[in-house]
Amino acid sequence: MKRFGGEGSAYFQIHATRPQTIGYALADSPSGQAAWIYEKFASWSDSNGNPESVLTYDQMLDDIMFYWITDSGASSARMYAENADLTFFSIPVDIPTGVSVFPGEIFTTPRSWSERTFSKLVYWNRTAKGGHFAAFEQPKIFTNEVRAAFSSLRHR
Repeated sequence: MKRFGGEGSAYFQIHATRPQTIGYALADSPSGQAAWIYEKFASWSDSNGNPESVLTYDQMLDDIMFYWITDSGASSARMYAENADLTFFSIPVDIPTGVSVFPGEIFTTPRSWSERTFSKLVYWNRTAKGGHFAAFEQPKIFTNEVRAAFSSLRHR
């Protein structure tokens, strides 16, 4: 978390404090939009800085195009500004919750934190692969984690 705070949190700071400014910049240039998101794929995926090892160019371009075509750079950034006062402990979560910790995530959640935060923690697991975009990078692992997390709650 300390490394992320010193090296990787500018994204959050810009979104939380100047969402409209970054929104204008992202809406102005398709190559700027692509570079902004591609850098996140490189930094936040479990790929050692090589997102092509976990995502295809078509997958990344499809994702980038969702932002470009809908001109949603500002609106996606605004969520950070509108919720800047939230912390991990500010909202009680008392529904069945499963936590899957992916090793390439920006920071990984300690089990003790999960147990304090989620009063109905039904599942906690560390996976072998995956990063911030786990469902996108490792869809089979992600799907298996969701199934494992909530299988005990299924009514037959």
